[in-house]
Amino acid sequence: MNNYEFENLKAFNISDKLKYVSNTIIVKHILNKKTGNIKALALDYGKVYKPKLTPFSTFVNVIEGKAEIVVEDISTYLQENDSMIIPGHILYTIEANERFKMLSIILKSGYDDLEP
Repeated sequence: MNNYEFENLKAFNISDKLKYVSNTIIVKHILNKKTGNIKALALDYGKVYKPKLTPFSTFVNVIEGKAEIVVEDISTYLQENDSMIIPGHILYTIEANERFKMLSIILKSGYDDLEP
């Protein structure tokens, strides 16, 4: 199981496994491979998640609630089931104006190389 709560070939509901904790950002690692990783996050009201700068694209998907993504001082609001691709080499923050849960998927290889 690689010390993760999520096992291969077993169905699970991410939202059920991801609980809010007051004044906290919860991060659960679903998968971590050389080609990328998948994390589930739960942010309580008022918290700001500041990922490290990476050369890789990041796909985010809100699975519950609403999130604010701020890239170069421009805010985009995502609600449940909304997604966004954030290119590599860009600093961004994810802000909780209300509690929300999301997936973050970092694509480490392959996709950027295919662009014309």
